[in-house]
Amino acid sequence: MRIAEIVHFDASKKVSSQLVADDIVPTINENGFVEKGGFYISLKDAKGTRVVVKLSDMEAVDLAERLLQTYRDHVTKEYSLAEKRKYSNKA
Repeated sequence: MRIAEIVHFDASKKVSSQLVADDIVPTINENGFVEKGGFYISLKDAKGTRVVVKLSDMEAVDLAERLLQTYRDHVTKEYSLAEKRKYSNKA
């Protein structure tokens, strides 16, 4: 199932890059054992070259947590910079 599709365009409105995330649903194999789920992350450039990476559930969770923490760090830094700018404009 498609989880996300992020498309970027260049100045001429042509696709310059594309990121697609799909899930791999856990299943039961022919021997009755659970096959773990995961994710496919694919990246495609303007020339159509595509690279696909398969992530386990744990790798995807680790990546998601790192992205979230870095995002929080960015928000904190942006807030700090905005505050510095606000006070430096009053001087």
